[in-house]
Amino acid sequence: MKKIMFVLLSVISINSRAQDTLSTPKVITYTNVNGYFKWKSDKVSRNDSIKIFSLSPISRRVNQVNGFALGVGHYENRNIKFQKVNGLNIEANPVSLALITFGLNIPFEGFFAGINDNVISNSSFMDDFTPTYIEINGLNISSGGFLGGAKMNGLNISVISSMNQMNGLSLNASVIATKHNNGLSIAGIANISDYGNGIQIAPSNVSRNHNGIQIGLFNHSKNLRGLQFGLWNTNGKRKLPLLNWQFKA
Repeated sequence: MKKIMFVLLSVISINSRAQDTLSTPKVITYTNVNGYFKWKSDKVSRNDSIKIFSLSPISRRVNQVNGFALGVGHYENRNIKFQKVNGLNIEANPVSLALITFGLNIPFEGFFAGINDNVISNSSFMDDFTPTYIEINGLNISSGGFLGGAKMNGLNISVISSMNQMNGLSLNASVIATKHNNGLSIAGIANISDYGNGIQIAPSNVSRNHNGIQIGLFNHSKNLRGLQFGLWNTNGKRKLPLLNWQFKA
């Protein structure tokens, strides 16, 4: 009888460890790729880790959505290292709208960022780096927007956004702040980026390092390689109304 009980307990223990192994893929490392962090797993993904449809925030059991994600948005979670949406992402995000309603200093400072060097250096740029935990490839439509470690490839339509990287076309009703912005960015109040490649169009455009064109009322770039068109333009070389340029350090 004791031998039978020992065998049964051994089988249950082995089965329990096997289930734990399947349900929690172990992350072994992360690498810095173009300024954002991406995690890799040392185990094969579960069958239910890839979905065609998912509500957001996405369950920690799901690694990737190939199709359609719908919900209130994606938020940093210590139990989730990295998730991806390939397709359509739609959000009814109340948090970003609250920033516009109660945090009026955000659009106010954004509008004058192109004039006031102290504003952009102290509060607007993304000095505190947040690892990328969500990547959207395709179309994002949000009543609010991303609020942190996100990477977007494709078309972004939102009210206010803060993300690590934007590649493609971004249309924002108020302010977009990015660590890296590659493509065309159009905002109702301000475009703010640490590293920009392409075209910024807004009443106020600000970039620490920008390769391309800035078009707005107020344009500022500490390190510009391109042209500025606006009421007042400043860069590392000079300050001029209407048209300004900088092609060398």
